Amino acid sequence: MMKVLLLGEFSGMHQNLAMGLRNYGVDVTVASDGDLWKNYPRDIDLARDMDKHRNYFFAKVLKALPRLSGYDVVQLNCPKFLRGTPAFNSAIFSYLKRVNPNIFLGAHGMDANYIDYALSGKLKYSVFHIPAIQNDPRIINLKNIVNDKSELKLNSTVASQAKGIIASGVGYYLSYKNNYPSKTTYIPLAIDTEENPYVSTLKKDTKKIKFFLGMMKGRVVRKGTDVIYRVLKDLELKYPSDVELTVVESVPFKEYQKLLNDSHILCDQLYSYGLGLNGLIAQSKGLIVAGGADEEVYRLIGETQNKPIIDLNVGESLMLETFERLLDDKSNLKELSLKNRALVVKHHDSQVAAKRHLDFWTQQI
Repeated sequence: MMKVLLLGEFSGMHQNLAMGLRNYGVDVTVASDGDLWKNYPRDIDLARDMDKHRNYFFAKVLKALPRLSGYDVVQLNCPKFLRGTPAFNSAIFSYLKRVNPNIFLGAHGMDANYIDYALSGKLKYSVFHIPAIQNDPRIINLKNIVNDKSELKLNSTVASQAKGIIASGVGYYLSYKNNYPSKTTYIPLAIDTEENPYVSTLKKDTKKIKFFLGMMKGRVVRKGTDVIYRVLKDLELKYPSDVELTVVESVPFKEYQKLLNDSHILCDQLYSYGLGLNGLIAQSKGLIVAGGADEEVYRLIGETQNKPIIDLNVGESLMLETFERLLDDKSNLKELSLKNRALVVKHHDSQVAAKRHLDFWTQQI
């Protein structure tokens, strides 16, 4: 039986991947901090209590080290897979290399390699393309990562010594493919489609279409939801009998899920090649999803027939026209809803992602 350690977490990706791998008889251990406040389940807890001195965290990790050895495959969620300094991560990475034969790197976020590539201007979409937020403290901090020699060295060391690199987003894939072409692949984010069953209430004779928009506090401009909100408000004012708009910010998870389940169309985000986890979960539930829908996403997943995501990266006037066309075509929205569910089941289900990971690991080892 293959033994796999998934180290670190990114929006539940490793948790979902683990479920898929176990269905193939793989012995999987997830070790992480639960992705901070999201608190995803894990087998080995590596959460850091920021109210305590860092030495408490170092001692916690050192105590866990024996449980992080002896695996056939170890996959890190990113180069800086622990909430510590680059030097600390580098030391733990060196240990992992000694006690595990095959280390793989996940490319799922804004590490030094991605930021450097994005700042070069080679990506069609990134937060560094949005003029309004370039003085945002978080954006400034991200830019400064490429000036931090310890961050650059850690990223380079882990990427160069990993047997393979698995990216879950187009931008992440392009940045690593540029620097590590022979060992970089793209595998879409995994979700449990059985845990998120089809719940859409759309019918052919549905009169009022329910739009849903989640506003993430502190990330509104970065995600483009300020633009989407303006357009949706114009749509609601223009067609009050046809449109019902629900906008939420920081609501409890259970309430969020209830409101989402009762909606028809989710507006996800702008400035992105594809959808985030929130959009994928909505698709799995049968919502029509509007957001990033670049052709590059369909090309990488090998989808040539079913392309149901509504592309919102078109400017405000065309976005309004896009929504108006949906209202004009209400009788076909049910079919579009089913196509959204079908796309996620085919390409993002945890078992599909698990098989693709197993195939890639085997190929690279």
